[in-house]
Formats: sequence, structure tokens, C-alpha cells
Amino acid sequence: MAFIPPTGSDTIPFVIKVNNPYGGTTKAPTIKAEFWKEGEQTSSAGHAATVTQLTDLANSTPAPTPPASPVEVKGTIPVSSSDKPTTASGKWTLKVTVTPDGATTPVDSKETTFEVKAATRVNGASVSPNPVTLKSNKEVDVFVAFELEKSGDEKVTDVRLESKSYDDYFSLSTSLETDGKSYHDSAAFDYSTSTGSWQLKITVTRGSKTYSFVKGFEVRKTGSSKAASKIKMTASPTKVKKGKTTKLSGKVYRGSTGWNKKIMKLYFKKKGSSKWSFVGYVGSNSSGKFSKTVKPKYTGYWRLAATGTSSTYGSYSNYKLVTVK
Repeated sequence: MAFIPPTGSDTIPFVIKVNNPYGGTTKAPTIKAEFWKEGEQTSSAGHAATVTQLTDLANSTPAPTPPASPVEVKGTIPVSSSDKPTTASGKWTLKVTVTPDGATTPVDSKETTFEVKAATRVNGASVSPNPVTLKSNKEVDVFVAFELEKSGDEKVTDVRLESKSYDDYFSLSTSLETDGKSYHDSAAFDYSTSTGSWQLKITVTRGSKTYSFVKGFEVRKTGSSKAASKIKMTASPTKVKKGKTTKLSGKVYRGSTGWNKKIMKLYFKKKGSSKWSFVGYVGSNSSGKFSKTVKPKYTGYWRLAATGTSSTYGSYSNYKLVTVK
């Protein structure tokens, strides 16, 4: 199934079968693929598609045996979120030509149309109230709503409210209402819920593709003067040979300024594992900047934790994956 991505760019794969591509020789032909989007005339120049070229057969005695006919050749068609069909599904055209080595005229040409469906859309995503104000000894109901604009076999596979700075989240149901597109659910936040920036994250699968849609909101507390903290971390390089090092660096914030001389805990989680292991300590300088060189033994994730104080909330950094080759 071909469809337009909701954001960014993607590719539409295709497979063609070429009969007798070598024509009794050892030289591979040139295979060209071009396409036209909905509404474009095939009499005009098409857009280039990517196609895997065949290779020449090795010269040997006796003569090499050409592969069995037909030969499957794979290719891809670029597609982006700006490609918006005028209907729920539009007809695109693909043309493939095969030209023998040294020739100027194709010996084989085939044109076919295929359907490209509209992008998956999540409309009207909302979190109410926003901001969420937490009150001591009380629960606050946080309501979520959105509408899934379906153009194929889309399924909602995960809905959650998650903190951007802490390992704090609420999982919601994944069921749409009887109309197959509307969604409503809620979660109860209490005074222990982390404050700061949060997001509604909606995960949708369509065929073999997975897309996430997010909507930000804020969580605050009454009767609290604590400052929020935040850690931004990078890893360089992110791919290392075994025995080599990588540098973890960044900045820890208290409010909007660097957290002076803050001692943080460094954790590592091996890829495929669910357990974080304490590795050591990392300290920041007077402006909140930090740097730590580590020698990874395994491919996995790194993160830092800043423990909260009486005047500042704690926080975790983003995860950074370092691959050991």
C-alpha cells in the first residue's frame, strides 16, 4: 500500500520483472524508472525514481549462463508530506524502460498506474486543562481528545501523557469511539506528578510504518517555589570501535540558567535490556556545563540524573545511543 507520510519524506518501493535483460550478451542493460504524480501529464518529463541496476556477467569459458528470465529488479519512488492528493487516493504513473548496453533506443518499456492514498492525520488534539495545576491532597482529571483522519488501515497503538524531563507518564486506552475516528480518555494527576513540560503522544501504525503525533502542555503546582531543572546531553562520536572512547557533554540547568557545580549520576543501559546501571558521577562547572569521556563495552543508552533538592526539582537527561562496532 502506498501513501503520503504525514511529515517529512519517505519512499514507495516497487518491484519490476525484466524479461531476458541480457539479450544473449554479458553486458547489463540500463534500466530507467520515472514517475508522474496525480494530475501530471505523462507527455511531459517525469520525476526520477531510484532503480537498482543489474551488473555485467563475468567473462569466462564456457560463456556464463544468464539468470533465469524474468529477473526481478527493485526500486523506490520518493514521496513527501507536501505531495497532497486532491482526493482520498490519487493515481500516479510509473514508467520503466530497458535499454541494451551501447544502444540509444529502449527495447522494452512498460507503464503502469498505482494508487497513492492521503496521509494519516491527527486533528484537534487537545489536553484539558492546560496548564494542569496540581493541588495538595487532590487529584486533577486531565482530559484528552483528538480525531484520527483515516485513509487506510491506520490503528492507534499507543496513547500516553509523558513528561519531557522525567520518567513519568500515564498510559491511556487505544480505543476509538464507535465512529472509528473520535477519541476521548482521561488520567488522574496527583501532587506527586512531575511538573514542567509534558506532551500528549499519539502513536499510529499504518502497514509497516509507525508515526507519532505530539501535543505539548504544562504541569504546575500551587504553593511551591521550587525551580525546575533540565539536562541536555550529546554524545560524540555515537559509533565507536570496541576499546575506543566517546565524550558525553552538555549542560544542566536550574530554571533558565546553568546549575553551578551540580553533581549528577551517570547511568547506562545495554541495548535490549530494561535495566539501567549506575556508572559514576559527572560534575558541572560554574556555568552548568559538563563533559565526561567513557569507554563503552557494549552498544547501549547513556543518560544523566540530577537529584532534586529542597529548592529545585530533579531531572533526567535525554537518552543517547552509542553503538559499539
